[in-house]
Amino acid sequence: MRYWHHFVSLIAVMTIVIAITAAFVHFRSGKGRKLPVYWVVPNFQLIAHDKKPFGLKDLKGKIWVAEFFFASCAGICPIMNQNMTEVQKAFADNPDVIIVSITVDPKNDTPEVLKEYRQNFGAIDGKWFFLTGDKKAIYQLARHGFKVAAEEVPPQEEGGATDFIHSDRFILVDRQGRIRGFYNGTDKEQVKKLINDIRELLRE
Repeated sequence: MRYWHHFVSLIAVMTIVIAITAAFVHFRSGKGRKLPVYWVVPNFQLIAHDKKPFGLKDLKGKIWVAEFFFASCAGICPIMNQNMTEVQKAFADNPDVIIVSITVDPKNDTPEVLKEYRQNFGAIDGKWFFLTGDKKAIYQLARHGFKVAAEEVPPQEEGGATDFIHSDRFILVDRQGRIRGFYNGTDKEQVKKLINDIRELLRE
């Protein structure tokens, strides 16, 4: 009988240890943690690469990732968009996850330009939208809606090309339109974290 009591006690202790270990691993893996809640993205209405109006209402109930870029950018934009393909790949079959890329050069980045540009990254129709529209509305959305940089830089010399300063952040937005995270779009480790955080939001 004494042996049986020791055996039961040992099983109970082992069960507790396993439960604690599992909870610790669960926490360390990023699962079960609550992502921060920042602010609600304001309403906006722009034009997609397919020439159709596209705005916040089209993202209702979706988890989405936003970025700012411009098609003629030879610096960080190709790196960001190449990394964004990893996000698309991770959720290619999940209609609840959407990607939104917004140009800061709407004068040159027409829907026709964006439609061609997105092909460089294998953007999936209905999954990854490239947006253009009114410059003032875009810059206001970037600066006040997402609170990230967006600036037009005049040519340094007469006849030179206009440049643009924009954020390198990928911005995660939940189903309620609330910003839940900012990630360096040029950093592969940060992009992996973004993908894990999207999975976390899908479980909420």
